Amino acid sequence: MKFNLHFLFFMLLSFNIFAQNGGFTAVKDITAFKSAFAAASQKIESIESNFSQVKNLAMLKDKINSKGKFYYKKGNKVRIEYTSPYTYLMILNNNNMTIRDGQKTSNYNTKSNKIMQSVNNIMLDCMRGSVYGNKEFSVEAFENPKEYLLKMKPMTAVMKKMFANIEVFLDKKDFHVLRLNMIENGGDNSLMSFSNSVMNKNMPDALFTLQ
Repeated sequence: MKFNLHFLFFMLLSFNIFAQNGGFTAVKDITAFKSAFAAASQKIESIESNFSQVKNLAMLKDKINSKGKFYYKKGNKVRIEYTSPYTYLMILNNNNMTIRDGQKTSNYNTKSNKIMQSVNNIMLDCMRGSVYGNKEFSVEAFENPKEYLLKMKPMTAVMKKMFANIEVFLDKKDFHVLRLNMIENGGDNSLMSFSNSVMNKNMPDALFTLQ
């Protein structure tokens, strides 16, 4: 009986861990994974994707759904363009951030703002495969037959104030980002899902400046 109880406890514990990770199990050879992730990311010169974003607010029952276009170009350039249900544009170009919200345009230097710099780095690290070099987070890697899951846990005071956890889902075939889930303290989260991604398309630099 004692053996059976221990076995049952082990099975329940294993099932609980499996369920919490949504069918993902820990990557066994983390060194090989890091190497493959970095190598695949080096081959990506640009990414163009559609995206949908679901914002869950702990204080509200309704979810906030939005859609838009996402662009990335090697050289630390990102353009996130919301098209529905409102228009909103954010451009990251090296250390410069430009935001257009309706008729209002704001420009920032991320070097002068620690929070903006950190958020900037998160997005870029996901695209260029350098999340393990970001000292503001510890990273755990999991996998299922089709995807990798990187769980990024904040390590610095600034990031701990903003996020409880960040989850990055990667396609196993080529390591491109499928989903990005930013989980905030207090229970709110934003899940961005990418679709119809086109890699290494010729992309003019003008796309990353506000015309």
